[in-house]
Amino acid sequence: MLSRKVSVEAMLEFLLWAGLVHVLIGLAWSFIHFETVERVEDGLRPLIPAGPEVAAFGLTTLLWPYLAIASALCGS
Repeated sequence: MLSRKVSVEAMLEFLLWAGLVHVLIGLAWSFIHFETVERVEDGLRPLIPAGPEVAAFGLTTLLWPYLAIASALCGS
């Protein structure tokens, strides 16, 4: 398997498909766990006065694996 040559285009295509799957799962996770988005928004409100809702939703969508693990470990 490691001796097979892979083009740069094929690697980029794989990374784009994997990124799309990651974002789609993150969107679904963010919609289901909206209370987490609200908690992140409350933390961002003093730092970002304009648009903490969008930033919180984006962060929650991109960081959903870490938030899911933290929720499972902390029990919240």
